[in-house]
Amino acid sequence: MRWQRSARIVMAMVAVAVCVAVGLTLKRRGQAASVAPLVRTDPRAVVESTGGTSMRFKSGHEDVRVEYQRQLTYEDGTTKLMGVKVSTDDRGDGRSFVVTGKEGDVGKGESVVNLSGDVTLVEKDGFTARTDRASYNNTDGVVRASGPIDFLHGKLSGSGHGMTYDKNTDTLTILDQAIVHIAADAKGSGGSDVTAGSATFARREKIVRFDRMVKIVREAQVITADTGIAHLTANEERVESLELHGNAKIAGATASAGALKGLGGQHVTLTYAPDGQALQHAVLGGDASIEIAGETGKAARQISAGTIDITLAADGSTPTGLIARDAVQLSLPPETEGIARTIKAAALDADGDPGQGLTKARFTGNVDYREKSATVDRDARSARLEVGLKAGFSAFDQAAFSGGVRFADPKFFGTAAAVKYVVEAGALDMTGTEPAIPVPHVSTDQLTVDATRIEVVLGGPTMHATGNVKSVVDPPKKAEKSTGQASSDTKIPSMLKQDQPVKVTAASLRYDGTTSKATYDGMAQLWQGDTSIKGDVVGIDSRTGDLWASGSVVTTMVLDQMDKDKKKERVRNMGASKEFKYEDARHLATYTGDVHLNGPSGDIITEKFEAYLKPSGDELERAEAHDTTNSLTLREQGRKTTGTHLTYTSSDEIYVVTGLPVAIVDQCGRETKGRTLTFHKATDTIQVDGNDRARTQTVGGSDKCQ
Repeated sequence: MRWQRSARIVMAMVAVAVCVAVGLTLKRRGQAASVAPLVRTDPRAVVESTGGTSMRFKSGHEDVRVEYQRQLTYEDGTTKLMGVKVSTDDRGDGRSFVVTGKEGDVGKGESVVNLSGDVTLVEKDGFTARTDRASYNNTDGVVRASGPIDFLHGKLSGSGHGMTYDKNTDTLTILDQAIVHIAADAKGSGGSDVTAGSATFARREKIVRFDRMVKIVREAQVITADTGIAHLTANEERVESLELHGNAKIAGATASAGALKGLGGQHVTLTYAPDGQALQHAVLGGDASIEIAGETGKAARQISAGTIDITLAADGSTPTGLIARDAVQLSLPPETEGIARTIKAAALDADGDPGQGLTKARFTGNVDYREKSATVDRDARSARLEVGLKAGFSAFDQAAFSGGVRFADPKFFGTAAAVKYVVEAGALDMTGTEPAIPVPHVSTDQLTVDATRIEVVLGGPTMHATGNVKSVVDPPKKAEKSTGQASSDTKIPSMLKQDQPVKVTAASLRYDGTTSKATYDGMAQLWQGDTSIKGDVVGIDSRTGDLWASGSVVTTMVLDQMDKDKKKERVRNMGASKEFKYEDARHLATYTGDVHLNGPSGDIITEKFEAYLKPSGDELERAEAHDTTNSLTLREQGRKTTGTHLTYTSSDEIYVVTGLPVAIVDQCGRETKGRTLTFHKATDTIQVDGNDRARTQTVGGSDKCQ
């Protein structure tokens, strides 16, 4: 309205008048000192100040304070700071940090402070991180840097590329190319250098996490893994324990014999001594493996399993306890004898002492023991195995198998409830009984043996069996079609059937595989069908086919013989003597000492009797009997003949007896003497000859006898 426009004009004129009056008044006071105008550093700034503080509060405590030496504010609301200091004095836990930089800018709303130029983050306890550019976001309380950074705290220092620091959780993260160094002590030990793709330092939890291609060099050790988590001591100067995940591996440059040289697994936890130097304990999981150093110039011993738990002596390298589970395998490289050894089992428990390392190991669950070299190929299976280890884990001292033991090599196979194995000597002591294996059992390519106890040296093999020995000598196996050769060198004596086994029982047995000789002692008995040999000692040579016996020998031999109709029949011949021997090459059976033979053809007593068999071994060709005392006695068809020597030929069934003199007493009691007696069995005629040396005469007899 018109009156409103008039009022505005009057008010404006009044305002101008007031300004003029004030100006005149100030001009009259001009004698006061004038203030120098502020020198502006940036003409674009709308507000510029030379210093100040911006404070924020949270939960009754000061959360953050930003201080600056100069501030520039622009039309868009942004602020630039010079000589910036961002700090928290109290976060409710007594901890604080300060971030400084040469320059900074504050975004709209004052939630983000960007710093550049020698940016430094300092914790109250002295933890310091440096970079060229960083930002602090008050919304999440995180300091961020994208360029190179380094940090330092006591003996802990490091560097990398890119960083975040969360003031709320007190966590520093190096985003890339992380390097962490733990300084050595005054003695030069305990130092470590770590490289990784990234590192996260959770200071409240005293944890440093490393990710991506982690590598830790710790004195003589090199540790690698996909991820590593170091648990630090309270002063953050030493590592208490170290977790490794993903393809973890620790390798030592040098290690004394018996010391831990290296280890690996998908998950590894290492626990160190209070000083952070000596390794005390390691737990490995997922394809776990360890290496124990051998003697100088020799390969390491290896143990692999699903999980491994190992305890070390105070020196940090000598194992004193070990627990392994799931698919356990121990590998020992070849020693002086050139034999490599491996043991597989479901579980392994080993222990020892600081001075010697591991000295005993116990394997359980489907134990599989193997020895391999150019000349040796052995395999043993059992439910359990205990081994004694030499100093420095150099080799096995002895091994004790138990529970369904099976031991095999190309020349030997044995089973027993329990087996003690002296490794260096290659000697087995087989004992024990269990339902599946009532007695120890051994078989070679020549014989099988069951006994209460069997001691074996594998090289031959040689064998000593005691206690209710039962043995079988198997006939040679049939020739293989491809070679035409028999698969066994066993030779059955020709006096026995070649296609049937020979059985032997005795109190004990000694067998030498190198000579193929088996000697049975103590009420020994060898038999096959109706043929048998008994004696205090009975022996058989499976290479030559020879037999022998001694001490109260009794034999039963079934031989072919012509009957009166000139047909062959099987007849049993009994023999007794002090000693007996059958030479297969000569087909000769020899009885010696108090010989007494009895068969369909008569009864003979003499000092020595030799029976020559035909090559078939089942028929007598000729026989010789000897007696130096002229006590040889032949009884047949009611007649008794005495002399010093007898010869019998089966082809013509003729007995020839000589003596000094030879004498025959017939059924009538007539005694005829001479130098030679010839008896034709077929015609039942006897001829006595004096051989021009003595008269042949007959005396005595009965008048009733024709």
